[in-house]
Amino acid sequence: MQSQASDTGPAPEVVPADASTGTTVKTDAHKNVQKKVGEKAGLIDEKTKENYFTIEVTNATLASECTPRVGSAPLAPTRSIFLILDINATLAADVADKVGGDPEESYMPLVAETFSVATEQGTPDRNVTSETAWGCFDDSVLLPPVVNPGQTVTGKLVLAVEVTQGRVAYDPQENGGWSWPYGD
Repeated sequence: MQSQASDTGPAPEVVPADASTGTTVKTDAHKNVQKKVGEKAGLIDEKTKENYFTIEVTNATLASECTPRVGSAPLAPTRSIFLILDINATLAADVADKVGGDPEESYMPLVAETFSVATEQGTPDRNVTSETAWGCFDDSVLLPPVVNPGQTVTGKLVLAVEVTQGRVAYDPQENGGWSWPYGD
């Protein structure tokens, strides 16, 4: 059995107050704002103080098998375990006005490659994809690969992980995002 990891690394850093709530936020060692499961994270328009992108992990479950996308035999992970995330994400219709750029190219990625988990040593493990994780669940329950302007999307995302307890981070540009706990 894989040994249990905890939130490793230095103590969380306290950063300035959340622009939308005014509350103090804590970041992990990788500059990800720490959230609780069921707590929304997002990008805020500095002028209006309104979110133009939100993401929320509503459930984080570990599983030793999953229902396959094709066929009927359950799939087993090629790494230690599947981490199944239930996610909600919303992108404002006017996001291009807020961040600039072409409205046709404004979206937020939601693929497994934009997520990571902390290893037992506390470093980010960005290798959370596998053929079997990709093969889990019917398309109708899976999270789409992107959220486009004006959309709210909901679904499951399956990651292949080694560590059975820690934090899962959404950090698409690898410069600081948000993290949620999972495991015991």
